[in-house]
Amino acid sequence: MDMSGEEDCIFCKIVRGEIPASVVFEDEQCMAFMDIFPVGQGHCLLIPKEHHTNMLDVDLGLAAHLGRRLAELTRAVHKTFSPDGVLNVVANGPGAGQEVPHLHIHIIPRNHGADFGFRFPEGYRDSMAPRDELDRLAASIRKNIPR
Repeated sequence: MDMSGEEDCIFCKIVRGEIPASVVFEDEQCMAFMDIFPVGQGHCLLIPKEHHTNMLDVDLGLAAHLGRRLAELTRAVHKTFSPDGVLNVVANGPGAGQEVPHLHIHIIPRNHGADFGFRFPEGYRDSMAPRDELDRLAASIRKNIPR
């Protein structure tokens, strides 16, 4: 657990009740609340109550719990708003676009044609990566997965 900045962390302040939030649900380990800068109606966030910077330092047991609650929340958002789809987004580090250094998962209802969305660059399917290169990369990643 990353304790740096916990006192000043906006999400830790929400957990402690120091800043108001429109809470969707909470349990012992996590809470979900509406994003105050929504990119669309129904945009909410799921966070662990314990301060973790992102998925790179979160406890695996807590990550499993978050995964279950994420599935429940995604289904509830979908049932409530009936969008064409729902994005689940986690940015891990500034290079990925993370702005608040406390693990949070965005749950964003999205319809076709919406301004916001996950999009691949144009032409990304023009040529497939060579299989030997993909196998080499897979092996490199596999070496770093705990057994």
